Amino acid sequence: MSTMARAIRVRPLSDTVKASLEALIASGELPPGARLNEVMLAKRLGVSRGPVREAARALEKTGLVTVILNRGAFVRSMDIDEAMKVYELNSVLLGYAAARLAVACTAEQAMCLRALVQDMDQAISSEDKDAFFAANVLFHERILAFSGNEVVEQVYREHTRKLLLLRRRSFDRVGSMAEANAEHRHLLDAILAGDPVLARQIGEAHTRSGRARFLTAIDYRDRVKRASTDGSTPLAQTDEKED
Repeated sequence: MSTMARAIRVRPLSDTVKASLEALIASGELPPGARLNEVMLAKRLGVSRGPVREAARALEKTGLVTVILNRGAFVRSMDIDEAMKVYELNSVLLGYAAARLAVACTAEQAMCLRALVQDMDQAISSEDKDAFFAANVLFHERILAFSGNEVVEQVYREHTRKLLLLRRRSFDRVGSMAEANAEHRHLLDAILAGDPVLARQIGEAHTRSGRARFLTAIDYRDRVKRASTDGSTPLAQTDEKED
């Protein structure tokens, strides 16, 4: 038995179910506001309802799920204001990480980042948005990991996880993937040139551009017109109906 197979075998069931639910949320199959139907999900994942319930509680701690007493668990909705604050935070974190990496990037790390940019180019050519998004997420996460500051990396992952589905929408518009990857290449060039000031500037600018792509994708003006009476602009309405 391979090392990976042994790792999968001993992995707690609740962790496996949690990873599966997170993947469904990230892919958009479980969109913001969707109820986590324990019976249906348990049947789909081949488990009992207990592990699904445990996984939902674990995802509540990460900010992906909201558990409402006597109603169940729902994929967490995020309003415009909160999304913009997370983008603002991510801009600072990515810029910081890029600057640190610019003065300490190894050949192996450079090869990894180049490969991811190439993977995104290939995904653009084949019009594979899912493949592009996966490589895009990994590119950003690798920069944070390679920067060598585990605390910053943890904060980035914690808050960026909440934006997974929303960030995916940013690439709905034709040409948006090519725009994003051109920015990735520009950022990588600054890192490999060993220029921390430029790398920080481009990293921050890239996140701001991502925010702009997101706002365009969700048709912000229409959302404002449908703003709720409390002044927030929900990106998705929570479905609170019982099965």
